Amino acid sequence: MGETAAQTLTEIEATRARLDGEIRELEWRLPATARLAKRIAAALAGIGVLGVATRFAMRRRKQHSGDRRVRDLEKRLDRLERQLDY
Repeated sequence: MGETAAQTLTEIEATRARLDGEIRELEWRLPATARLAKRIAAALAGIGVLGVATRFAMRRRKQHSGDRRVRDLEKRLDRLERQLDY
């Protein structure tokens, strides 16, 4: 029974050493993967924010461009009225 216990203890220590090595390797790989994932997430978030901002800007420009046209027409009409009055 002593040999079996010693063999079991040796196997357990070997398994612990193997798992420790695998965990260290995973810990070494994780930061690079995590950095890449963070960069990708940040890029996607930036693209999303840029898209929303562009959409609002285009919508606002469209609304103001109609107003601008009306203002331009009113200015032209005012100039014509002044010319007719003189």
